[in-house]
Amino acid sequence: MDEARVHLVGLGLTQTESAIYLYGVSVGSPSIQDIAAATKVKRPTVYHAIGTLIEKGLVAERRIDGKLRFTMAPPTALKRLIEEQKDSLMRKSAALDELIPQIPVSTGNPKKVESGVVEYKGIDGMKSVMDIALYCKSKEWDIIAPYQNFLREYDPAYAEKYLKARKHYGITSRTLWESGMRDRALTQDELVERNPRLMPEVMRGKFDSMLILFDDKVAIFSSLEKASAVLVTSKETHEIFRAMFDGLWSVSTPY
Repeated sequence: MDEARVHLVGLGLTQTESAIYLYGVSVGSPSIQDIAAATKVKRPTVYHAIGTLIEKGLVAERRIDGKLRFTMAPPTALKRLIEEQKDSLMRKSAALDELIPQIPVSTGNPKKVESGVVEYKGIDGMKSVMDIALYCKSKEWDIIAPYQNFLREYDPAYAEKYLKARKHYGITSRTLWESGMRDRALTQDELVERNPRLMPEVMRGKFDSMLILFDDKVAIFSSLEKASAVLVTSKETHEIFRAMFDGLWSVSTPY
């Protein structure tokens, strides 16, 4: 019972709501007096918790032999709480997408072009740099990805989430892969969005890090073993890397 109560609290119920729901669903249709006696919760608190459970659609009132009793919804109804949380998170995410471009960010002296190199440590740091790339203004990336990159090595669920996020933000790219990645099956939409090419065989194994060029930035992701990412913000550096990328692109073959 204690474990079930912990899970219910995790779903958004209070400790009192959880105790009342678990008792009520186990006995049928208890009265306020029954609930207060069984849960050791004071009657005014029981009344309040019953009211909030009714609002959540987990309790219904009914009269049996003239006495007010409360029937708990079956446990399957709890799934609706998860769906409501998902909907809420999606609304918050959409609102955040609209808010981020509106937040003023200090750039210091407006006559001076900001530049710098920042290293992000650990998997969370690598994810943070990936998030920065996903919010790029141009909606365009140039990518060099080794066969074993951190997205491929880390977690299939995160890799799938990353691909969905790319599609959501409307990012298209020019992608350079090692020749050994020809075994990947891509849909027509993926071919259009990612526009992959295979680098010459001589370039196999030359890249241990994944590289993404966007806006005026260069993002370099280490292997999963080293777990770090470097973000370079510099128009000049970006242009140098872009020129090298263009050279590789011109000698690579369509996927």
